[in-house]
Amino acid sequence: MSKVKEKILLNIVLPMAEAVRGTNASYWYRQITEMNTWSREQITAWQNRRLQKLVRHSYDHTVYYRNLFDSLGLKPEDIQTAVDLQKLPILTKDIIHAHFDELKADNLSSLKYRKGRTGGTTGEPMNYLCDEDVWGYVTANKIYSWRKLGYRFGDKFVALGSASILAKKPSFSRRVLDIIRNEVALNSMNMDEQLCLSYIQKIKDENIRFVYGYASSVYLLAATARRHNIDMTHIEGAYTTSENLTDTYRKVIEETFGCRVMDCYGARDAGVTAYEIHRGYFDLGYMAIAEVVDEFEPGKGTFLSTNLLNLSMPLLRYQFGDVVELSSNNQYNGQILTQVLGRCSDVLRLDNGHVLTSPGFTILMNNFDVVAYEIHKIDGVHIKMQILPSEKFDKQAEERLIAEMKRFVGDGCDFQLEYVTHFEPLPNGKRRYFMVDDKKNDDMAAKENGRLN
Repeated sequence: MSKVKEKILLNIVLPMAEAVRGTNASYWYRQITEMNTWSREQITAWQNRRLQKLVRHSYDHTVYYRNLFDSLGLKPEDIQTAVDLQKLPILTKDIIHAHFDELKADNLSSLKYRKGRTGGTTGEPMNYLCDEDVWGYVTANKIYSWRKLGYRFGDKFVALGSASILAKKPSFSRRVLDIIRNEVALNSMNMDEQLCLSYIQKIKDENIRFVYGYASSVYLLAATARRHNIDMTHIEGAYTTSENLTDTYRKVIEETFGCRVMDCYGARDAGVTAYEIHRGYFDLGYMAIAEVVDEFEPGKGTFLSTNLLNLSMPLLRYQFGDVVELSSNNQYNGQILTQVLGRCSDVLRLDNGHVLTSPGFTILMNNFDVVAYEIHKIDGVHIKMQILPSEKFDKQAEERLIAEMKRFVGDGCDFQLEYVTHFEPLPNGKRRYFMVDDKKNDDMAAKENGRLN
């Protein structure tokens, strides 16, 4: 797409559509573009002003925070910077469920907001309210970040996903927005071989050059194209989201499409939106203050977020269920996330002091003829692994895997290996298991595709 056409869409068409729809992504696109020229000191000053406004609003307009501050003997003025947030307790999903109405601002009629709902990956889905500013910022940050791989607003792209990516019943204004941004929405709930082939044909027929979706879904598309020797190197950029992007997934996607993968990490309820602008470094954006607590290694621990833009339901020091590694890398004037270790349930802390993470398992399992696997923590001294073995997985491989896993989990922890015939994705289409790709296992993986997905 020409730069002129993109400018017309961004500066004229999108603002006009948003004026009708009541959204503000075009404003935040301009703001993000400007903020990315600021110094770290300017960013911090902006965040501190936003934080002070948020805390004052939380105290004045929510029952929950007024009661909390009073019980702690705190005043809104006591929270001036990110460091001061540590004076407040962690906000969990259980607390939000129990105090939902008390967390809602009492001046909602004067705010532009939407109702949201988490996917329920770690348990029961959670309802929340989210300011229009948050939705606008998330959309704008996607447009800004995707440009790093050559995408221009208005370029046609495929979106592979389910409820969290695809709108079930889009409104008229949402359909208009989808037309402007040229999205082709494809469901990834049951990506068997034939469905993957039909998606590949559509991508080729319509010369779609950008692909976005769950990491495993984009991987399945690439793996299918590779098995059938289909040339997909016209694709210029692949954007993965919602699941851990393993080294195997990345390798297969990049080799098949002949382009770079940009991993995307986000949690709208937490106000977190991050893109892997540089390999291994996610720019966390500016609308949330990030913290790590309960560290098991320096910088690695449970992720807390304070969304600076959400006034309809303020969530200060919100623990939303992820474990990450934060960094002070100087490549970016905001906060840097260097690794997403998974959901809290994916990081297994054992009673013997060992901490097992998803990336560690993916490295280990690349050495075995296994199509897919899943890890379960039964209790603090008991780990179970379920595997879907390939035809080449024999008794010797089993013995070697058990020995490696026992070393992995350490002394005093029992390990159990269990064979399965298939894995099912979660109801929202995401996968809690990992597929292990190997060209030697392609035939086996193809046979299992219908049941795996």
